Amino acid sequence: MSASDRYDIGEDILKSFTRSKVRNKILLCLKDGAKSTGDLEKEMGIRNTTILHAIKDMTDSDLVTRAEKGYGLTNLGKLQAYLLDEMIDFVLVLERYRDFWLTHDISAIPEFLLTRIGVLNKSEILEGDPAEILKTQDFFISELRGAKMIRGLSPIIIPGYSEAVATAVMNGAEVDLILTKPIVEIVIKEHNKLIEQLLEVDSFRLYKIDTDVTAAFTVTDSLLSLGLFRTDGVYDVGKDLNCFGDAAIEWGQELFDYYLNRSNRVRSI
Repeated sequence: MSASDRYDIGEDILKSFTRSKVRNKILLCLKDGAKSTGDLEKEMGIRNTTILHAIKDMTDSDLVTRAEKGYGLTNLGKLQAYLLDEMIDFVLVLERYRDFWLTHDISAIPEFLLTRIGVLNKSEILEGDPAEILKTQDFFISELRGAKMIRGLSPIIIPGYSEAVATAVMNGAEVDLILTKPIVEIVIKEHNKLIEQLLEVDSFRLYKIDTDVTAAFTVTDSLLSLGLFRTDGVYDVGKDLNCFGDAAIEWGQELFDYYLNRSNRVRSI
């Protein structure tokens, strides 16, 4: 079945997410539990009569049902509410970081994770300026040194990266790094003794990936730091998307696992 055919089948349901502001607000308000119309009126700032009219339509559609405390969602209502909540986060992340997504190569992020970028809603763009060109890298290196868990992928050389990772490892951090083949060769050449020492530590694991990668990212116990190549093919050293919260960190770990499954462990040099 084509995408066009699937749209035709789901068109009426999709339109229901945009045609009624009141209906959608009721879904979101009832997502976490039943409420009275008085509670809904206070929370939504909409007249009781308007809410009751929408609730009648939603009851007829099997989305809302009577509950002890007033009205609650049916299973169908809950599923639509969860989807609506995710859609809102997706749209907000898309719009809030519009320039970041528009001017960078997103091909390194698999489709199943792109559709879930709404979980990156607790994020900020860290951008260098003429006075502090390496502002993003300085912040990144500082975060690495204090991390208890590091999982990263890098197709580029970042000044101070190897030393910061070594510091974290010596402080007891669990570290898994994936480097592209050219970067592995450069790191081994420039930091031969350091890499040899790290490979002897059980909590440090190095991996090599043979394919080209257009993203550099690191997941720690406190954040996901995501950097991308620009659409002109040059890595953007001056702009990172730093994402916080458990959901963003889990998203970042899934991205790491995606590349880990395509990598080979380096056990010695």
